[in-house]
Amino acid sequence: MIIRPRLHWFRMLFILHGSVLPKIWMQLLIITAMASAITMSGGGILGWKVGLTFVPFTLIGIALAIFLGFRNSASYERYWD
Repeated sequence: MIIRPRLHWFRMLFILHGSVLPKIWMQLLIITAMASAITMSGGGILGWKVGLTFVPFTLIGIALAIFLGFRNSASYERYWD
């Protein structure tokens, strides 16, 4: 049986082996930059007014919750294997 040293929870957030993050890091960076630019400009980009309502934040929150739920269940399954 292989016994590995227990990592601190914060360090485990940045483990890339077995994660989907290396595949989506570019898209994540682009979306973050666009969201930051829209937020800093007060919702106006190229003369268009982008409405800052709660709906996009709710949708992103739901997607993030589903992603974290799958990641949590996958790690739980690996623990019992």
